[in-house]
Amino acid sequence: MKKKYLVAATGLALLGLSLSACSSNSSKGNSEKTTEQSKKKNEVISQNKELREKFDQIKVGNFLSQGEGGSTIDEVKQLLGSPTSTTTTSSNGVKLKQLTWTKGAVTVAIQTLDSNKVVSKEITGFKWGKRDEKITLGEFNNIADGSTYQDIVTKYGEPDGLHEANVAGTKITNAVWLTGIKGDDGANATLSFENDKLTTKSQTKLK
Repeated sequence: MKKKYLVAATGLALLGLSLSACSSNSSKGNSEKTTEQSKKKNEVISQNKELREKFDQIKVGNFLSQGEGGSTIDEVKQLLGSPTSTTTTSSNGVKLKQLTWTKGAVTVAIQTLDSNKVVSKEITGFKWGKRDEKITLGEFNNIADGSTYQDIVTKYGEPDGLHEANVAGTKITNAVWLTGIKGDDGANATLSFENDKLTTKSQTKLK
């Protein structure tokens, strides 16, 4: 039974590697139109930040312990409301339920087992907005394996996209920076952690 859950948990952890690194382009127009667009954009950013804060409150439990320590579905619904969609899949006899909330361009997804406790969470499509370009190609290359998640966040800011799971007591985090970086359109930096220590990193179009 434990082996069956471990195989399913491995697949669960790999889901975080599919974090999309999408970027958006702003349009230009006359000054009045630009001002209105800027106002609406700021409102969207503010709403998205509130959503991100609620996402951060979701606790992820141990997959092999039926999500022990994780938030319940009801607790997540109290934060986010009714999900946009719910799907159930089965891997090696283990049922995995995914609930998804879509708010504009931002998507939040959680996965639970029969216990209805969260065993993984993910947010995609979110951006913090314009911030200092602290992650350059040079800075990225200097980030060493073993660096802690907190040290990275303190130095470069919170990631835009985030996936978190707990497999057999090992906390797995995949983080994507789309803002606060220096690069061409579509640039991003992806860092993966185990128990909050950096294990792998990759980047696209950084300068």
